[in-house]
Amino acid sequence: MENPTTNTMPEGFTGVFSFTNWTDEEFTDKWNSVEYTFPAHKTVPLIIPNETQEGIQSIRKKFARTLGEREFYKSEKGKFMNSKDAGPRPAGYTETDIAPYIQKCLEPLEPAIAQTRVVPSEADKVLTRDKKGNPRTNVLDEDDSLVGDGQVVA
Repeated sequence: MENPTTNTMPEGFTGVFSFTNWTDEEFTDKWNSVEYTFPAHKTVPLIIPNETQEGIQSIRKKFARTLGEREFYKSEKGKFMNSKDAGPRPAGYTETDIAPYIQKCLEPLEPAIAQTRVVPSEADKVLTRDKKGNPRTNVLDEDDSLVGDGQVVA
């Protein structure tokens, strides 16, 4: 009987989680203001600085779900759900519907590297930066206010 305190790693696991874009087109998703673009028919190692293995696994699951949803809605069932024939309020997909699409994101293909791009957040677009690059608030004009929709926002 196997010792329950012993962890056995999957055969061939290198310690780096990978994400596979098994589709015919690039796939782009965002995490923490960084866009990741995965080439079609490739497996990419997910190396994300300052993330734990558990965090990377969660990010991988999020990417897989997003890709799975995208591809599900291209399927016959997905197209039907969005058609007029489905009725006024079509039901959403179930986990069983998208599970096969998500699972394909774990199957290895030819290795590649993802392209990344930092995407400024909405807050970054509003703030200016000082000479050291630190964010700072903008000076208010005479017509500006810190009250928005009847609530004080600062």
